[in-house]
Amino acid sequence: MDLYPLAKYVHLVALFVAAGVTAVTKLAAGRRMRARTVGEALDWHNLLMSAAKLFPICLLVLAITGGYMLSVLHVSMSSGFIVAGVLAIVWLFASGAFLGIKGGALKGVLEGMAAKGADQPVPKLAPPAAVVLLPAINTGVALAVALDMVAKPTSIPVALGIVAVGIVLGALTAPKRPPSVAAQPMPVREG
Repeated sequence: MDLYPLAKYVHLVALFVAAGVTAVTKLAAGRRMRARTVGEALDWHNLLMSAAKLFPICLLVLAITGGYMLSVLHVSMSSGFIVAGVLAIVWLFASGAFLGIKGGALKGVLEGMAAKGADQPVPKLAPPAAVVLLPAINTGVALAVALDMVAKPTSIPVALGIVAVGIVLGALTAPKRPPSVAAQPMPVREG
């Protein structure tokens, strides 16, 4: 039995799931920012954190199925689109871990506030610039790598150039923080 079509199908399903998770996390982040109460902000943040747990699974499935398909096709691991794909997976795992750590810290802050009353208004919280930029940059990286996988450039500079354009375009689409909010530090959980 030829497993290549099945691997390709699972690869595409992982891509679609990752796209769906992206939509859910971006919606939850936006709703969390516009929440009126601490309880509402915590609910949206919990949804974001739960959905984001699927990202590493999607990345793992994409890496395994992609590796299998490349082994069947006997594609050189030094091809530009392969190098770009591997670097993108490493980047997405690392930035996802960073965002997960920051999200866990915010969850602790929100839980501490909710313990004092979930109906109290949400104070203006200013996330670090990296927390604002990384989700948009990651989307740009993912879209650029998808283009690399379709176009299959063999040149490493060309493939990485496509990813660099994705990074820049992603950064340009990141939400802008108002200067008055950006200057305020995010509260730190005590204890």
